[in-house]
Amino acid sequence: MIGSLVSSLILYGIFVMTDNGALLVFVLLGLLISFVCAMLFLSGK
Repeated sequence: MIGSLVSSLILYGIFVMTDNGALLVFVLLGLLISFVCAMLFLSGK
């Protein structure tokens, strides 16, 4: 969960510097993975 958040943050930083719209897909995918992991952690599964 922490790893996907950190990778999303790094990719977002690269997106801000390069203004490459293709990186937003990977940023959103990383955030989705961390959200799912957090929900599974909170539900106890």
